[in-house]
Amino acid sequence: LKVLLSVDLFLFVRVLAMPRPVAATKKASPKAAKKAVAKPVDPVTASVRSVLAQLKKSSVEDTALEILLTSAKVTLPLEQENRAPMHEQVMSWIREQLQGQEQQAAAALAAVNQTLTSIDAERAQLAVVVAKAQEGRASAEELLKAKAAVSADRLAALDAQREADAAGLAARREKEVAVEAVLKVRGSVEAIQTALTELLGGTVEEKQVKKQVQKVCAFLKKAEGFDSALLNTLPSVLQKPASAMSQFEQTAAGAAVDWLKTHIAKLTEELGAAQTAVKEAETGLATLVGLETSYAAATGAEEAATQALSSAVDTLAAAEKAVSDFDSATEERRSERTATEETLGEVKASISEFEKLWMRTQKVEDVEMGSAETISQL
Repeated sequence: LKVLLSVDLFLFVRVLAMPRPVAATKKASPKAAKKAVAKPVDPVTASVRSVLAQLKKSSVEDTALEILLTSAKVTLPLEQENRAPMHEQVMSWIREQLQGQEQQAAAALAAVNQTLTSIDAERAQLAVVVAKAQEGRASAEELLKAKAAVSADRLAALDAQREADAAGLAARREKEVAVEAVLKVRGSVEAIQTALTELLGGTVEEKQVKKQVQKVCAFLKKAEGFDSALLNTLPSVLQKPASAMSQFEQTAAGAAVDWLKTHIAKLTEELGAAQTAVKEAETGLATLVGLETSYAAATGAEEAATQALSSAVDTLAAAEKAVSDFDSATEERRSERTATEETLGEVKASISEFEKLWMRTQKVEDVEMGSAETISQL
């Protein structure tokens, strides 16, 4: 085809289309002509059209393809006796293109078949994964069912015990409320102690000093047992850090610090007593406490089983999707194989038609294989 590209298309086609000497053929009698109602099927025309259609699928440049098709249209209908060397060259180019298409289609089919060789084994492996995932989900469902039953049983026992120990529960709750109250008060005192320490240490920003002094004094004013005379002194004393205070001011500030420490210690002691009271209340609820612990463990196990089932469901869904995706991909490969087989079949059929044209001579009756005049029908 590279040679074709270097030849003037118009000149080349004119040379190919020049009439060649044609051997004499027997003329049909007028009587026979009158009887002819319709022309018989022209195999040559059909063969030429088949080859031309296949040549149009060649992966060559547009210009080269145009030259090839134009040359083929002129050359293919010619019998061997009417072909010039240039026609023979065109026939060789046509065969080369068709054989190239055949090789490409055969290679594509072999590649597709290669991807399908292990399809059964691959799908069987995926099916095994699905089966295991199904077993895993079934096991997880059974485990969750068992854990849920245990939780239900322990909750029933716990509810029964709570009903039996209603008075004891009320007493325990009363003691727990006392503990919570002491904790809240101690937390407030400790916050004031921290604020006072920051003021004395000089770590409070200047613009925040006044606000923090008001916070400390407001709390001490409401505190039961704090010296009112000392409270009157503190607002002015706490405006400066301890390093800038006089001896009297340091004494006043120290008294406030000591009072807070003593108050916190007292609250801590009260907290200990309240916590002891809670434990004593629980002593009479030993069975109930044990059931509460047991039920908490059961609900924890049930939650873990729920998570395990969720994971098993996700695993099964992923395995089933893998099978679905594999089946879809396999169907695509099979469709591709079918299309490739059809392509290869079309190329082979065109090659078969080309070989008929290649071998055609004038010894064959025109009614069977047509004539060079076929070009006028293309």
